[in-house]
Amino acid sequence: MDSEAFSKRDSLAVKGVAILMMIWHHCFLAGRFEKYQINFWPLTESRVVNIASFCKICVSLFAFVSGYGLYLSYQREKANGTSHWQMAHIVKTLFNYWFVVVLSWLVCAWIDGRPYRVHGFENSIFTGLWNMGIEFFGLFNLTGGPTLNGNWWYISAALAFILLFPLVELGFEKVGCLCTAGVILILPRMYNGHPGDMHFLSFLPVFCFGMIFAKYDLFAKWNKKWLKETATWKTVLRLALLLVVWIVAYKLYYHLPTKSWWDVKYNMIPLITILLCYTATRLIPCLRNVLAFFVTHATNIWLIHAFIRHTYCEAFTYGVGHFALIIAILFLISLCLSIVIETLKKVLHYQELIDRALQEL
Repeated sequence: MDSEAFSKRDSLAVKGVAILMMIWHHCFLAGRFEKYQINFWPLTESRVVNIASFCKICVSLFAFVSGYGLYLSYQREKANGTSHWQMAHIVKTLFNYWFVVVLSWLVCAWIDGRPYRVHGFENSIFTGLWNMGIEFFGLFNLTGGPTLNGNWWYISAALAFILLFPLVELGFEKVGCLCTAGVILILPRMYNGHPGDMHFLSFLPVFCFGMIFAKYDLFAKWNKKWLKETATWKTVLRLALLLVVWIVAYKLYYHLPTKSWWDVKYNMIPLITILLCYTATRLIPCLRNVLAFFVTHATNIWLIHAFIRHTYCEAFTYGVGHFALIIAILFLISLCLSIVIETLKKVLHYQELIDRALQEL
């Protein structure tokens, strides 16, 4: 396998695009900004809202990269045992989540006592502790419990992907990748038609596609077909053709009803977006480097940006006036807070705690 075909920097660049899409999506969904005077030039309000709807596929981009990375990790470490591999990844995922969750509880409790109200301590101590425990282990999206931050739902999907990975891998070996992917696409339709916008089943197929890309080294094959030459008119033409395909996919996205076409919207169209991002950033290395630099804080930005956009600084965020400035301000504030969080982790030697936990497995 060509490890440089989809390197760590490439995966970070795709995540960088996903983070920007996530912020656009959360800022400009219909109903979230109407009470503010916002300048949408050079676009229109309807176009910005349509783009925000399309940006829901940011979840799919994260799921794809997770599938790709987990497959490579499993191939390197499976000699140590599947259960050991699973536990190591669950520990890494939860420990990064836990630090921000506990910090958010403390800060929000100090600001306005929000955790006390949200988790139901007014009803009983047992109810409050139970709901905090469910949130702590990332299970509130599966149980329907309350949460301090609705964006944390994806942690349950991340854990589900790790737990289901060996089963998907077994399917690859026993019945083949295409058959396994087909079953994963069909089963949710047999269950209730549409798993939901915040359910891991909606994004399990694209996670599976990430595994397939890693298994068959498809990015290396893509490079051989599309990027084997230096930047010439042929390369530019190929990128332009890919862009046209993506524009058609974009148009389809917000015309297709989600309940009927969720599998296309969340699993097929994102593949085109990933290939476009990958190709563009490969041809423009400086863009890839910038995206990769910022996305080292991707997890923290995902976990905390809703507190700024909605919970505590909504008027300030939308009050800057222009839609592009709103996205930039929210991103920069989240990035600065992430730097503070990472500094706290270093001061508290948090990574050493994670390393000790991994050694105990």
